[in-house]
Amino acid sequence: MNICFITGTIFNLGGVQRVLSVVASELSKQHQITVLCTDSNFKQDNSLYNLSKDVNVEINNNIIKPKSFRQKLICKFVKAMNNINKEILNEKILMASYYPSKSELSRLIKYLNKGDFDYVIGVEGYYSIVVALISKEIRAKVLGWEHNSYFSYFENKNKYYWGQDLLFKKYMPLLDGCIVLTNSDREKYNQILKVNNCITIYNPLSFKSNIKTNCSNKNILFVGRLLEEQKGLDLLVEVFNFVVKQKDEWKLVIVGDGPDYKKLTNLISEKGIEKSVQIFPHTNKISDYYINSSILLSTSRWEGFGLVITEAMECGLPVIAFENSGPKEIIEDGKSGVLIKYGDVKAMAEKTIDLIENKQLRNGISKGAVERAQNFDCKTIIEKWNQYLLSL
Repeated sequence: MNICFITGTIFNLGGVQRVLSVVASELSKQHQITVLCTDSNFKQDNSLYNLSKDVNVEINNNIIKPKSFRQKLICKFVKAMNNINKEILNEKILMASYYPSKSELSRLIKYLNKGDFDYVIGVEGYYSIVVALISKEIRAKVLGWEHNSYFSYFENKNKYYWGQDLLFKKYMPLLDGCIVLTNSDREKYNQILKVNNCITIYNPLSFKSNIKTNCSNKNILFVGRLLEEQKGLDLLVEVFNFVVKQKDEWKLVIVGDGPDYKKLTNLISEKGIEKSVQIFPHTNKISDYYINSSILLSTSRWEGFGLVITEAMECGLPVIAFENSGPKEIIEDGKSGVLIKYGDVKAMAEKTIDLIENKQLRNGISKGAVERAQNFDCKTIIEKWNQYLLSL
């Protein structure tokens, strides 16, 4: 099979980039794989997520050009109007503001037909719409691959594709197929967007670890992009502040980079818990942190999936997560992890203290986590990809 993934970039820090790198690399062992990146601001760096040299990467911003300053201003205005009342704007205005022009789509059609691809996969909502728009003009079958929840895309006010429901309802049915991350999302894509051949395929683990944590170190871990709102950094600090007042020998270890680093350090300082918190930058050796911790906290307000959760499970690290679509799909509450009602800081803190005080409970959840992690094994996930593509 000759497969092309279309995305902004694969060479930036983020879960989408990591998962795309893993899937593309694994598929390249059996198929011809191209990743078309339309954003040239990021230079090629295969080492970032160990992207295979067998993956053909094309960075080309002459097909879908970067938006001009004027276009960006128009987008901001349209988004502001959308946020006030998403019923105000019609399809024509939304398409002209957010999506490629006819000339850009023509260049993309020419590129894809010249590449003689069997499958063209738009990565995330924007590129899913892009490939849907040209579905009748290219020889390849076109698919969307969504990396966040339906809630995040369409029901989370002012975020992602808020107010673009009418576009997705019109164009997503033009796809030959669509990959989503949870069964609840698949139901919504089928029922609301009327997407054809929608399937749930989990994100694969990016590594295997023969070494598991013994859950003995007094470290509580957080891993993720430093994005206050999405990742709930404010909630994380609140939870740990509650915990450390009772268990002052325990440390919070944070691993990640992002634009809200300063906000995070300010939140920590306001609580006066600086001596109990350590912050480390993104690393490709993240398994070392999982293995040297005893509990992982996931305080995200929304997660399409939760790659950090499955990675922690692979290392036997007990996870306590706020309940949203991603963690709900992954965690068997009380067996392979713990789910907490979203936003209940006190309940998360109390459950963290329960695990701190009960080593047997930690070990039991650790065992369940390792068993659950087998469902996200890379070979299993790639086989599902192969079967799905061949079925279309």
